[in-house]
Amino acid sequence: MTAEHDRLRDSLRDLADVAEPTDMYDRAMHRSRRIARKETAIGTGAAVLVLVALGSGLWQIPNSKQQNIPVAGAPQPSWSSSPSAAATAESPGAEPTETTEQSSGSAGRPSRHHGGPAQAPPTVKPKSRTLADLPGHVFYTGRGSNPDVVRMSPGRGRSQVVLSNAPSSVGISPDGLRIAYVTDGKLMVNSSDGEVKQVASDVQASSQAPVWSPEGGRLLVAAASSPGVLDLESGAITALPEPLASGQHFRWSGDGSTLVYATSYCGLKVAGSEDGTSASVPVLGDRQLQDNPDELAACKPTSVDATGRRVTVPLQSTGESTTGTDTADAVVDTATGDLAVLPVAGTVVGAVFDPEGNLLVRTENDGKTMLSLFDSGNALKVQAEEPSSVRGLDLLAYTR
Repeated sequence: MTAEHDRLRDSLRDLADVAEPTDMYDRAMHRSRRIARKETAIGTGAAVLVLVALGSGLWQIPNSKQQNIPVAGAPQPSWSSSPSAAATAESPGAEPTETTEQSSGSAGRPSRHHGGPAQAPPTVKPKSRTLADLPGHVFYTGRGSNPDVVRMSPGRGRSQVVLSNAPSSVGISPDGLRIAYVTDGKLMVNSSDGEVKQVASDVQASSQAPVWSPEGGRLLVAAASSPGVLDLESGAITALPEPLASGQHFRWSGDGSTLVYATSYCGLKVAGSEDGTSASVPVLGDRQLQDNPDELAACKPTSVDATGRRVTVPLQSTGESTTGTDTADAVVDTATGDLAVLPVAGTVVGAVFDPEGNLLVRTENDGKTMLSLFDSGNALKVQAEEPSSVRGLDLLAYTR
């Protein structure tokens, strides 16, 4: 091998030493660019997935538990019948919410609600604070056996005894001019003009007070065998349909289309007044703790609104006696079993509907007894202090 060949071999070796690092650098740069492109593609894909998720509505999932689903096909009271709405409830047509410090205890009776811990409702400003602006008549009854029945007429500024020593539970006619009661099995009607008339016999009042129909021409009574409806003009008593025979303490809705009544286990049922088909009001009287954790019961409905959607009751616990519980202190939604949280301050000690759906609520707060009148749209029309002449009596009825 010649010296020229040796020089050529050395030159090629030197060239290889220069080319190898250069190629490695180029390969490294090429790989780096590939990695960058891949990461960019992954990042772009992730961003697209996020945008698709946002557009599909997945972002709404955290808010789904806060939606309030109304009961279908039924008007909802403007004041709350569920704890979640109590903090914002206002009566339609009423003035803006008035901040009022609530007394200790239950304000508007929010404490026994099966749906969860209830909240005190806001109070609202009434259209009037003058008792004379309260239309119609308010009826009260004394406590104990053979009580007097007292009528208070706010517009006239007076109270008077309209039935002394009532021998049974009584029924006040829708116009407030007649009182029905039972004595020795005889059904009697007293008129405001002083006339006293026997209209039926073999009637008892222990499980059914005489209840007037909305138009005032009939009385629902407990006859010797079963509950029935007395036509005052003819004197005939027509028994209620057989499915209703075991019911007690029936009350008509203001439009006459519905009967609300109590069961033997202190639950409530709602029936069409014609065919007798009925449905149970949820929760009340249910002895299953998972369905009725507060053990709520209603042994005696006392009045029903115009449509049969709401009823006033003396709220009780399962297993309690009905003795001495004629005065309602709660309003129940017959479709859901919820207790209405009324926008009043203090403790509810009386509540009653008139046939038109107006609700009169009696409350005690800071040593005062107040009357609050809500119209059928739940607007607070009048709120005024009750006169001292009816202190110590129980709210019985309200008529226009």
